[in-house]
Amino acid sequence: MQPRIVYLLASVFSSLAVIAQAAPPAAKATAVPTPAAEQQVPLEDELLVIKPTPYKPKLNRDPFSAPTDVENASKGDLIDDIAVKGRIVTNGKVLAVVTDSRGNARWLPAGYKFRDGELFEITEKAVVFRQRDVNSTSGVFRTVVRPFKREGGK
Repeated sequence: MQPRIVYLLASVFSSLAVIAQAAPPAAKATAVPTPAAEQQVPLEDELLVIKPTPYKPKLNRDPFSAPTDVENASKGDLIDDIAVKGRIVTNGKVLAVVTDSRGNARWLPAGYKFRDGELFEITEKAVVFRQRDVNSTSGVFRTVVRPFKREGGK
């Protein structure tokens, strides 16, 4: 007897739920107040507007290949990879004789730009570099002084 009561009560509650979801009888049409046009917020100013942002990579190379020496050479040298050999004065210009990590010797004037700084000054006994701190986002420079390295003669 009790299982029948449970089924009966379940069917009564489910039918009440269906009746409650049914559309209410048509009543008088009432006007819904709409906000004035001047109070509406334009879509550009809404916070919840999702704007698509296309992906435009600046570097177009195979992501699975290792960077080559040619790619690194085209970016420029780092100050830490430069060895200072001496200085030369030609036509009133002072030039620093430096070698890079690949062994290429060059004559560079003051103001020459490297990937992480610049050649700031050439003195009688050393070359002064201004090197950007790679860990800083505010462009902090540190001064690197490299004395001339004499080649050992035999």
